[in-house]
Amino acid sequence: MVSFTFIDILLAIGISQGLFLIIGLQLIKNRNKKINGILSALLLIAMIMLTGRMIYGRFESLWIFRVASYIDVVIFLFGPLLYLFVRKLLFIQNKEHGLSWYHFIPATIHLTAFTFLLFPSEAVLRSYGERGIFTWAYFLVESIGIILNTVYVLKSFHLINTYQTKAVQSVSFAQEGVGFVKLILIAVSSSLVLWCISCVNSYFLQNTQLSFISYKLIWISIPVFIYITGFYNLWQPELFRIQPVQKQKVNYPDRLTKEQLISLTQRLEQLMEVDKVYLENTLTLKDLAVRLQTSSNNISWLLNNHYEKSFYEFVNTYRVKEFIHKIEKGEHQTHTLLALSLDSGFNSKSTFNKVFKQVVQETPSAFVKNRTSISG
Repeated sequence: MVSFTFIDILLAIGISQGLFLIIGLQLIKNRNKKINGILSALLLIAMIMLTGRMIYGRFESLWIFRVASYIDVVIFLFGPLLYLFVRKLLFIQNKEHGLSWYHFIPATIHLTAFTFLLFPSEAVLRSYGERGIFTWAYFLVESIGIILNTVYVLKSFHLINTYQTKAVQSVSFAQEGVGFVKLILIAVSSSLVLWCISCVNSYFLQNTQLSFISYKLIWISIPVFIYITGFYNLWQPELFRIQPVQKQKVNYPDRLTKEQLISLTQRLEQLMEVDKVYLENTLTLKDLAVRLQTSSNNISWLLNNHYEKSFYEFVNTYRVKEFIHKIEKGEHQTHTLLALSLDSGFNSKSTFNKVFKQVVQETPSAFVKNRTSISG
């Protein structure tokens, strides 16, 4: 008689939640179809993982053994799809940030190899098992899976670092979604480390004290991270609305003549000090270039060479000055510091605190307290 444990109930709930998320993602208004499509594919993989862990080893059936080995292909699909999700999230409008066919070669090889398990008789399969063929086959699958998924996670981290480096030159606001994706990648990385420990222990050490770190545990934990991402996309879609960073050309020291430099500097200071465009919390380098009727490269060159600041630093310095001006007028007595920071052009409390401390060398609350004590 088949019995079900508390873990099985959790797995069943996880499978139903995956289905709920897939349906929910399709109902979001103004959704990013590409990102949600990739996320739905990851959720489907998560459901397959959970279903496989729930069924395999519980029912003694030859066809379950055949199919379970066959659908382990999800091991080779998870990494590429996770990497593709990060690329599409960071570079929404860039068509070249897809994945070429060769990323799915390992999955294709796995499907081809294990297709042959669908045909041999039970006696033949038992002989394979007695000779240790399956043991080494699964060791090979797990080893390659660990290596490939690790590579894709590292590539995802590298992509985020590249994006953030470029973003500093292009936007004046923090990319909140990037931090969340980093947490997901760190969590997946932890699972990969545990998977590696499990693989070494299962095939070589066979230490009973490490038996709780199992293949089953790893591929139950990874869907949890996917589900967390799915829920955030469902309930906080603004985290997944990161603007793409445009590729910049190389700047040269003589990009602007003396006359152009003077004219552009004057117009820039007019926009910042009189028009106060920095109060727009989504201001980008491209926006500023359009208003100045010049190129983004010219503005970037001017900021880097004349002001010795990135666009992010330049704009946020004005925002800090605006905040200080509000404090000097006593507006903090009737408004919260968060409200004043938002009115100064910042888009979040965390960004404001970080930038303010970098510019003023003390926290906003400490600054206000010191100013109050001095004026008192």
